[in-house]
Amino acid sequence: MTQTTRGIRAVLSIPWAYSFYRRLVFDERRQTAYVQRYVRASAGDRILDIGCGPADVLESLPLGVRYEGFDLSEAYIDQARRRWKNRGTFHCARVDDAAVAEPGAYDLVLSYGVLHHLDDDEAVALFKVARRALKPGGRLVTTDPCYVPGQSRLARYMVSKDRGRNVRDERGYLTLARQVFRDVTAHVRHDLLRIPYTHLVLECSKSLG
Repeated sequence: MTQTTRGIRAVLSIPWAYSFYRRLVFDERRQTAYVQRYVRASAGDRILDIGCGPADVLESLPLGVRYEGFDLSEAYIDQARRRWKNRGTFHCARVDDAAVAEPGAYDLVLSYGVLHHLDDDEAVALFKVARRALKPGGRLVTTDPCYVPGQSRLARYMVSKDRGRNVRDERGYLTLARQVFRDVTAHVRHDLLRIPYTHLVLECSKSLG
């Protein structure tokens, strides 16, 4: 995993600062709309969140989901446990095959803002772990900053200043996803945040067969 953590970016490693910044640029209305359109979770769904941070997404998930979050930051995980208590299970650990205790048991795997921190081999490994975790018909939803033709100069500049050092274009993300999943749908969004920015949302479905 490669990321820049010097200067102002170091502040985002502090859980309360990260959550504050997230609420500032990704307000409740936008987060709720994002979850409804792409996550589409229902009560009873089992969800694996890879790189969950302080698990702010739980604000917009329905009650009754069975949520399991993994993050490498002990500070993020401690905040998630304090805030959400029994609404989820939280692990300060890397997600790999060994961490998926029940392969084929999850309806959804989420990974918000993780792929652009990973090199190609690490990204493919994440897709493989997600596929192993999912039930047939289950989906992986990833969301990351992206370079696309025609994006505004300011959005491109903001993307270039992200902590992750492996921001790709749409084709780059799709190439990695399609090494593992046959059914991949890409959505380019310029409006998920209050600030000029470009994201790529991938929906990767595990085949029923």
